[in-house]
Amino acid sequence: MTIQPALKLLISKLQKAISEGGMTEEIVDSAIKKLSEVKYKYDDGSYPALVDTGNFNDTSGNTPGNLAEALLWKLGKWKAYKKFAAYYQSDDSGPTKNNVVLCAFAKHLRNVSNPIYDQHAMRALWAICGMLTDNEKKKCKSLLFNKKQKWKKTGSGASTIECYKLFVRHLDDLVNIENGPAKGRIDRLLMPLGQAIKSSAGSYEEFCQLCGWRNDG
Repeated sequence: MTIQPALKLLISKLQKAISEGGMTEEIVDSAIKKLSEVKYKYDDGSYPALVDTGNFNDTSGNTPGNLAEALLWKLGKWKAYKKFAAYYQSDDSGPTKNNVVLCAFAKHLRNVSNPIYDQHAMRALWAICGMLTDNEKKKCKSLLFNKKQKWKKTGSGASTIECYKLFVRHLDDLVNIENGPAKGRIDRLLMPLGQAIKSSAGSYEEFCQLCGWRNDG
């Protein structure tokens, strides 16, 4: 079975599980295994386990003070790092439409009950969660597709903050069931699933076909 039919079948099974209130840890683990069989899996080498992140401290000053900070400086990411550190340090800080992913990650490090969020996770949740309203689906489309109905390189636009909020809300619904998966386990499904979807469906029309939806334009 090639990647697209296998992926379409997997999405259909996850849609059914969610609609019936049965998105259990067992189903998530099975889906992770199926994705791995078609070469889409969470990259533990690039993303090793995060440990004790709630006790991290920002010790940076106005200039890099260690090797990690020096590498970020060299990569032109110093200002982004300082913004990221500020998000981590403050309980009250919220995202701007251009920094939602970084802010969400900082909040996750501070408290793992906050989910990891990016374009792949949002794309995967959109595909499998039938609980999204029509308005929420339009926001997802605005976030992830451009005017030519092709995937954007990254999530962007006026709906970035709203999409993060709806992602958090619907993810909470998935894990707050009997035998529901932990958010960390869901992350290991959503990231590779979102990557597989983006690779297998290059347009909105193809995405709708993959998800078994009617193209609403």
